Amino acid sequence: MPYPPPAAFAEVVPPAPRNRDALWVDGHWAWRGGTFVWERGGWVAPPAGSRFAHWRIRYAQDGTLMFAEEVWYDAQLKPIASPKKLVDAFTPPNELTPETQHGF
Repeated sequence: MPYPPPAAFAEVVPPAPRNRDALWVDGHWAWRGGTFVWERGGWVAPPAGSRFAHWRIRYAQDGTLMFAEEVWYDAQLKPIASPKKLVDAFTPPNELTPETQHGF
């Protein structure tokens, strides 16, 4: 990938779901189809014994940008599907997220 992702969007964290063992996961940039796409944060119910690794970017010594997307791992540290969001974050209107999509 040729360049780092843009600055993160501001997100409004909604109240946590009641009677759930919920965990908040921030929104993040994902590399899709040759461009960065914003994926909203949200409250999730993590699988028992699972672990979460946030996305990271690093530059190699030769200047190459390296991007590792977020990933969930099971108790044996094998990658698993991301848990379904219980409640999505709200993203204030901006040039990429129109008012009809912000969730207020």
